[in-house]
Amino acid sequence: MKTLFLLSTLALAAAGAHAQDFPGGKPITIVVPFAAGGPTDRVARDLAEAMQKPLG
Repeated sequence: MKTLFLLSTLALAAAGAHAQDFPGGKPITIVVPFAAGGPTDRVARDLAEAMQKPLG
């Protein structure tokens, strides 16, 4: 009985979830917590460029 209650509760909780538009027309911000010009900054810039092509 507990299992049935748990499963029905999870099913009802999941029914309220739905997909949202991504990113909703807003710009995506990538925060790099290191100095500009370093390797982490370069990777973030390459990632942003790669993401820009499919996302527009």
